[in-house]
Amino acid sequence: MDTNGFFNDLDFGDFSTPSSGSSRKVPICLVLDCSGSMRYADGTKLPKIDELNLNIDAFLEYVRNDPKASKICDLCIITMGDAVHVLSRYTTVDRIHLGHFAAGGGTPLGTAMQTAVDLLYERRQYYRDNDIEHYKPILMVMTDGDPTDDVSYISRQVSDMVLNKEIKIFPVGIGVNFNQDILRQFSPLLQPKLIRDSAAFDKLFKLLSASSSNPNDDSLEKWFNESF
Repeated sequence: MDTNGFFNDLDFGDFSTPSSGSSRKVPICLVLDCSGSMRYADGTKLPKIDELNLNIDAFLEYVRNDPKASKICDLCIITMGDAVHVLSRYTTVDRIHLGHFAAGGGTPLGTAMQTAVDLLYERRQYYRDNDIEHYKPILMVMTDGDPTDDVSYISRQVSDMVLNKEIKIFPVGIGVNFNQDILRQFSPLLQPKLIRDSAAFDKLFKLLSASSSNPNDDSLEKWFNESF
């Protein structure tokens, strides 16, 4: 199965059962751009795809090694490039084994975000059916350019979900060429955050790591509210 350079050992046909008993879950979905333009550096020390690889690896390692985060973080990973790939349906991080991203293809953002919403609704139903409590889901989308498909319907749906307090969305633009107006359509409360150097990549995932272990930590939201 081609997953933009990733491989893992999850069963993609079923959701994994959380392995932490009755712990209240923190659902986190990452929608990651693996399009061809991610091959290039854009203010970063390394090509953007390499920066993404390093920081995803560091994030996963943090969650695995944190006693609380490893139990409550329920993680979903979706990439978009030559197609949309679900690399991991919601599961604990110890069950996720990834290779490295390889950049290529376009940016089917609309399809990727619709996939994210569909999987979130399925996961929430799973929580209800199994009496599992959860915090407000976190949806982080990262892209470096313009979408190559239509986003008009799904952006309205996601925006409504944010306003109805169903989810938190963190829109991230990688490099100076991302389309701010498109990301704003998904995010009525937070402005898109520009990631234009290696230090910003590092800070983004450190703050996300903090949210994975302490959902009441608002450091990530405060950082997004800062000016570029």
